[in-house]
Amino acid sequence: MKINIAGAGHTGPVKNGVAEWLAYDAKLDKQKSALEKAIGIIKNNIRGSKNCNDAFKKLPGGRSFDDIFDDDKVWISYCPDKANYGFTNIVGGSEITVCEYAYMWGFWSVTGTIVHEMGHVNGAGTTDHSAEGTLLCCGLAKVHDPTIIGVRDTEPIYIA
Repeated sequence: MKINIAGAGHTGPVKNGVAEWLAYDAKLDKQKSALEKAIGIIKNNIRGSKNCNDAFKKLPGGRSFDDIFDDDKVWISYCPDKANYGFTNIVGGSEITVCEYAYMWGFWSVTGTIVHEMGHVNGAGTTDHSAEGTLLCCGLAKVHDPTIIGVRDTEPIYIA
């Protein structure tokens, strides 16, 4: 996965409703720092987890967590929306955006959002709990929300 930073030459998808895929620039240093911390947690604590990889392989895309994390075609962008945690451009897509709302709750929320959206990259639908359910197998039970079906519409149950 790559971070969409200013000057990277990456153009994210066009705005879709409130979802935007913007580059992290100098004005977003605080958010980029939280994102880098979240990616560090994923890299050091989740990547390589048999339980997490097995859970991801059961999703419709069939790829392991590590396969998606290591895929340079998957990009993470910024979304200024303050009502949603994140979006993926389409189920099975390769464009994740983490919204300001996730940053407002802290880096653990950002970490959970990334893993959830990676589930959508791997084919998890928007009408069931499969994307959010991966958090339980990936060591993120404290940010897992059992009420999420496709998208999170409630406050997180754990504030880091």
